[in-house]
Amino acid sequence: MTRRWVAAFAAGWLLVGCGGGGGSLPTGPDSGNPNQTGDLPGDPVNPNPNPGPNPGPEKPASSLWPLTAGSTWTYDITEHNGPNGRFQKHVTVVGERDVPDMPGRKALLVHSRQDRTVTGLYEEYSYQLELTNGLVVRLREEDHKDGNLVRTTTWSPATVKSLARIPDSLPWSYQSAVQELTVLGDGSREESDPTYNWRVVEQGLTMTVKAGTFTDVIKVQRDKLNDKGEVKTDKVRYYWLAPGVGKIREEGERTEELTAYDLKK
Repeated sequence: MTRRWVAAFAAGWLLVGCGGGGGSLPTGPDSGNPNQTGDLPGDPVNPNPNPGPNPGPEKPASSLWPLTAGSTWTYDITEHNGPNGRFQKHVTVVGERDVPDMPGRKALLVHSRQDRTVTGLYEEYSYQLELTNGLVVRLREEDHKDGNLVRTTTWSPATVKSLARIPDSLPWSYQSAVQELTVLGDGSREESDPTYNWRVVEQGLTMTVKAGTFTDVIKVQRDKLNDKGEVKTDKVRYYWLAPGVGKIREEGERTEELTAYDLKK
């Protein structure tokens, strides 16, 4: 059965620094059309604002998930249960591109290269958008191993990737149910309908990682639910996001820690 997009969030969704780009999140089953490829749970922020009668809202400099072309991040990764142990991930925002198989839809292409020690080079090409309601969503991802495409995954509606705004107050939570389609390299298809809960559990933190010390950090918890609506404890993830920098640490099935970054305006 096709699931509808469900949003659950604290009253008074107000975001720091959202300016004219603010707005409310979808609040019920009629928000969006989950059967339409490329559907979004909100309006996209213009990634390349330029002068004109309707330039669209600009991305604030304090974004928790900067998606400016040319920006890079490097993470040290510790894989807890896999064969690779410790390795590095390099993330680069390539720039705005047409999303394959989604006519008329553009998004920011983000490239991730993981130099895995045992299983070889792993690359992800992810199409992401920041929305004016403060969510960052992922529409499509292509995974490559040693240069060969191993899977393509799409979501309807686009799945939440992160947050770009700090909530004005806690508690804050957001629940999403999506249709997920994975096409493997051999052409076989897999379908699922995962549900995720996102919660901001702390804010105003000061945190030190290898890349430096950051202030006004928020801690986000992402829970994946089973068919009974229960949290899958082995799938819980925590993210620490710093304004103007993005993710500085992640904990869950593996640990990621920011070691270097170069952000473009």
